[in-house]
Amino acid sequence: MACDVGTGGTKVAIINQVGLVIASGFSAHARTTQSQKDGVTFMEQETEEWWLATQKASQSCLSQMKDLGDQEIDVSCVKAVAVTGQMQDIIPLPKDPTHEAAPAILYSDTRAHLEANKVNELCGGRDQLATMTGSAQGAASVLAKLMWLDRHAATYSENSQTLLLGGHDYVVHRMSGALVTDATTASTTGLTLIASPGDYASGVLETLGLSRWLEKLPLIHAVDKPCGELLPEAAEALGAAELAGIPVFHSCGDAGASTIGCGAGRPGVQYIYLGSSGWVAGSFPRGADPPGSSGRLHTPGVFTLAHPDPGLVFKTGSIMTAGGNLAWAAEAFGDRALGDLSRAEQFDRVNRSASQVPAGSGGLLYLPFLNGERCPFDDGDARAAFVGLSASTQTGHLYRAVMEGTAFAFRSARDALANDVTPGETGSEEKLPLRLVGGGARSSVWPSIIASIFGQDVETIQDSQEVGVKGAAILAGRWLGWHDSLNPSGHWVKVARRFTPEAREVQLYDKLFTSYTKLYPALKSTRNWLPCGKGSC
Repeated sequence: MACDVGTGGTKVAIINQVGLVIASGFSAHARTTQSQKDGVTFMEQETEEWWLATQKASQSCLSQMKDLGDQEIDVSCVKAVAVTGQMQDIIPLPKDPTHEAAPAILYSDTRAHLEANKVNELCGGRDQLATMTGSAQGAASVLAKLMWLDRHAATYSENSQTLLLGGHDYVVHRMSGALVTDATTASTTGLTLIASPGDYASGVLETLGLSRWLEKLPLIHAVDKPCGELLPEAAEALGAAELAGIPVFHSCGDAGASTIGCGAGRPGVQYIYLGSSGWVAGSFPRGADPPGSSGRLHTPGVFTLAHPDPGLVFKTGSIMTAGGNLAWAAEAFGDRALGDLSRAEQFDRVNRSASQVPAGSGGLLYLPFLNGERCPFDDGDARAAFVGLSASTQTGHLYRAVMEGTAFAFRSARDALANDVTPGETGSEEKLPLRLVGGGARSSVWPSIIASIFGQDVETIQDSQEVGVKGAAILAGRWLGWHDSLNPSGHWVKVARRFTPEAREVQLYDKLFTSYTKLYPALKSTRNWLPCGKGSC
């Protein structure tokens, strides 16, 4: 049983030893609490919602196993639970377990933009800190948010017994009682050094005056070894009391698990994750010349993360909002009747509307910065915009422009990732197809747009929305003796469809991309027209 605690909801799947998904369930999280203050975004979720969603998804999944007719599978066949999820959160567990926990502060929260400047200043500058931690530390950095909490919510630390760092940290705790995180998740936070991802950077915390948080941080545990056993009360809550006592694995965070699950756990293969947020990522040999050294500047938004293979690192070029742009557009511009349709039906309606509009959306460009941006620039105050609206603009133009603008953002992140990789560090000179996973891969339009914007073949993956749970299962499967590789054979990765770029569209999109890259710096200078001087008031 593999679980993925995402931003929008939790997925649970039963996966067998050759990589077939036997059953799966999903339960949405209650709406994220989002607020604005002085142009800064506060993003929080209730941790109990994660656990309730995990229970519902698991119960749905297990009920499917019991209803397979002649192929019914006994639930006792489940040999382990592996959990992955969203990273770079701040999740407090109260000292008094009878007290209600404070909400989790999400990775997309940018309240600490002023503290981020102070963090970088105290640590010798942005590039110096990025050299040490493997990633630039901006407003989304846990380091900056801890400083914000000390300045604005002093009782947060006093009331907290333990601070977890990812959605899966919390669900694993509810399953097994373990208080652990993984090296991949910890390396997104700024709390570890890229040279020693298994230990917290006590020197950095001391320099920043944050030492008192060190004792509250969870143990960094290996992702392919059990961290505990499923508690009886947890097994019953998940819908199968007989599973009590099976091993629980705290897998690597969602970016790492998705990388492994789509077959990019080895160098040479890169992919796009198109979910609520998104990234371009791959596995690369651990370089001896880190970004920021030898005068080479670190690229904002490019994360160098710990990998289960000590000779490799994950590298991701992460954008703040990806599929979330289309979800917003569908709600903002969609027919009110869409509210009576299922989410899948709404998505299909939006895709049909966008498919009727030619490439370029009639000259309409969209900047996908609804919640700020972090790659290839770090600006929590950046905001979305349509440029080129005309009297002939229809809803389909808006939808396609949103798809194209998000794809342009991914191309910017891909270019930033390439700039961050030392020549010869890719491990492969062959230009393999780009893989596309996540909810956006179900679109009939988006993969084709991405292929032409990137000028590269794009492959969608069967079970595209299961790559996170599959990655977690692959790591657990090594311990179970199913295989000895991060890229096992069988049904773990199967290509569903390949999209080839169209030459005419490639030329058009190259021109539009040049215009797209000029819009952010041009519009940034206009922010002072609002009374608060920010992108939003």
